[in-house]
Amino acid sequence: MAKKIFQGFFIIAMKITDINSLKNHTAFKSHLNAGRKIAKTFAKMDGIGEGASIAFDFLGKAVVVPAVIMLSSKEPKEKKEYSAFKNPVAAVIQLLLEVPILYFGSKAIENAANKGVFDNDEKRLYNEKFFKDKFVSSLNDTVKNNTDIKDGADKIINSLNNKGLTKKIGENIENLIKTMPEETGKLIGQNYDKYKNVHKNLFHLQNRLCFIAAIVMTPILCALENKLHPVIMDKIYEKENVNAHKKAAGLAPATQNQKINHNISIHAFIDHIRRHK
Repeated sequence: MAKKIFQGFFIIAMKITDINSLKNHTAFKSHLNAGRKIAKTFAKMDGIGEGASIAFDFLGKAVVVPAVIMLSSKEPKEKKEYSAFKNPVAAVIQLLLEVPILYFGSKAIENAANKGVFDNDEKRLYNEKFFKDKFVSSLNDTVKNNTDIKDGADKIINSLNNKGLTKKIGENIENLIKTMPEETGKLIGQNYDKYKNVHKNLFHLQNRLCFIAAIVMTPILCALENKLHPVIMDKIYEKENVNAHKKAAGLAPATQNQKINHNISIHAFIDHIRRHK
């Protein structure tokens, strides 16, 4: 998802701008090269999906949005702090809800798919285990007659069992196929292509279903955010008041009272905001 968004962004940007007319501009070349590097980086990333979306969303809510509020808002400092801190609270709650959904949900979907729950007669669009076993079996049969590639095949099979199909392992499989005789390599290649396609299908199914589950959980997220945010802010202001009392303990009485009264409680702060809306 994230990869497609970034790739689409740079394709659109290239079409909108007349690149040929700006070739000689050093600044443009610099930005263009930077954009290409970013696009290539995202293209090389393996397994970008709902997990990456959660990470980017958390970073935006926990860091970017509060920073923008504090730097750009013209509201009083206390009001800016109150508004800005709501976003990290929401980000943490969202992370605590969505990460378990993604992890355990993906595992449950994978187990169901491998047991044939999503099979439709002979169509096994998401049954990764079926095609993995078929590929591994054909690879084992091949190395029996070709000891030269046995070590490479064994390493690949062990990696598949321990890590699953990753981009790096896929490259190793393709390189191994190139070393095989033509007819044998063709058969292994066909089994690998089927395995790879079903692996992608399952990955997208997991992301879609987990995304739907996260949407369903949105009301719970909002309810927790509205409940916990005032409580957390109350604790923060309470701690500030305690520190103010400690600092003011050695001051003159008049100065001490002035110092303590300057630190308002969260309830008085909210009432103040409501009165000035």
